[in-house]
Amino acid sequence: MVTRVSLVFDDGFEKSCSRIAGLFESKGLRATFAVIVDHSDFLPELPTGDFAMWNDLQKRGHVVHPHGYDHSDLSKLPFEEAKRKIDACLDYFVGHLHHFTVQDAIYFLAYNRSTPEIDDYLLSKVSAIRTTGPDGLVGTGMNRQADLDKRVIDCAWHGPDHCDDHLFATIRKAEVQQPVLMNYMMHGLDDEGWGPVREEAL
Repeated sequence: MVTRVSLVFDDGFEKSCSRIAGLFESKGLRATFAVIVDHSDFLPELPTGDFAMWNDLQKRGHVVHPHGYDHSDLSKLPFEEAKRKIDACLDYFVGHLHHFTVQDAIYFLAYNRSTPEIDDYLLSKVSAIRTTGPDGLVGTGMNRQADLDKRVIDCAWHGPDHCDDHLFATIRKAEVQQPVLMNYMMHGLDDEGWGPVREEAL
């Protein structure tokens, strides 16, 4: 069996995303970024990309998906407020990311946390979601076809220190377990963001 490996870079740190895109391109690959709309209350000391950058990266073949309107933990909000933030995020992507269609998007939930109500609401709109449930516990990242048929993607990650060793260990597990999809969440390169990966490791 062939296992697809998906490395997703969250939050949209400008410096890291530019370097990641260049590194992937040098290997003939394309990266996946999960980005938020409004960064004003989330790590303001770290410059983030804007939709001009996301459109440029997308034009170069990279993939951009929604990570939220802001970095709110939707599982901690009243359901109606969570719905408003989801709708605001998706509406903004429709208006600002070229060729974006809601029904083809994967929604990468912040903190990997959600509730059954949020899951149902999102899955009525988007293609799939990434979450590990109400507690947001670290997943295995191993997704079999039955899991993907539910349109809920399990995800592994490590932090707040560098994720290099954990990433390699997860890849070795995938070599043994041979899931259809191994999904791993990262953020920035070197010392940017939570649980960064060193450029030489990537």
